[in-house]
Amino acid sequence: MIRLLLSIVTTAIALFLVTRVVPGVDVTPPDDPWAFIWVALLFMVVNAVVSPLAHALGTPLKILTLGLFSLVINALLFMFTGWLSGVLGLGLSVDGFVAGLLGAVVMGVATWALGLLTGAVTPRR
Repeated sequence: MIRLLLSIVTTAIALFLVTRVVPGVDVTPPDDPWAFIWVALLFMVVNAVVSPLAHALGTPLKILTLGLFSLVINALLFMFTGWLSGVLGLGLSVDGFVAGLLGAVVMGVATWALGLLTGAVTPRR
């Protein structure tokens, strides 16, 4: 349970960093930590449910592009999370594909770095 809570907080902090670094990605209200936590939960659910299916369906294109299509899939998943957040009234907005692409990349790097700091991710030996 502690690991799940740590993962949620780590994802929320990474999302906060994304909103500060990437133009076109915003969470409303920007000063409410609960807004980031709810969006982080939604982001984790989308990554757990939709992401494996999207990556499995995109395997032929990932093979053809030597894995670069994964960036497109992650950008679309980030945009889907923004759309779903709007439908549910959670406040994440992603303005276009470029914002989704940059947001997905920054989110991945920030989540990985924060995971290293918190011990949720252990480096390989």
